[in-house]
Amino acid sequence: MSSPYWRQTGAIWPMGVPTSLTWYDIGALLTLLHIFDVRLIVEIGVEHGGASAVFAARCRYLPECQYHGIDITLDQLDDSVQRLDGERIYRRNAWLSQTVDEVAQWMRESAGAVLIFCDGGDKPKELHLYAPLLRSGDVLVGHDYGNEYQEQAIADIALDRISADWLDDTLLCAWRAA
Repeated sequence: MSSPYWRQTGAIWPMGVPTSLTWYDIGALLTLLHIFDVRLIVEIGVEHGGASAVFAARCRYLPECQYHGIDITLDQLDDSVQRLDGERIYRRNAWLSQTVDEVAQWMRESAGAVLIFCDGGDKPKELHLYAPLLRSGDVLVGHDYGNEYQEQAIADIALDRISADWLDDTLLCAWRAA
């Protein structure tokens, strides 16, 4: 598509809540959730909760799926997201070992594949912190790739890089554990 609307960041409200994603990003994330049969979604960096609303809605229709969101502050969280999904969104510092351990515990309790979506304040740091947690079949995704960080910041992540034409128009980079 040639319309810049599809690539605009922060101008979409898929569930009535603002998100920093593009429509292409959302489509790619939903595709990853589908093709890898993800059962647990962990979002690092919730902000207003636009992506959280999409992820939590998916889990409402797939009862075997769970969502957990983490943000250092919940000051910007939309009231409707707080009301509908607040019990799944935690005020935590994603960079602390206690938070990484908590995510690892959620992963141990999940019977299926996990997708960790890094969209907090330092995506390369988050990607490096959470990559070692991945088990075979789990997926790691970073947002704002090419905007906030470049390849050299993530080149050493020792997972299989996901390469697909439907990722090319996004601000996402993604890996899957073998």
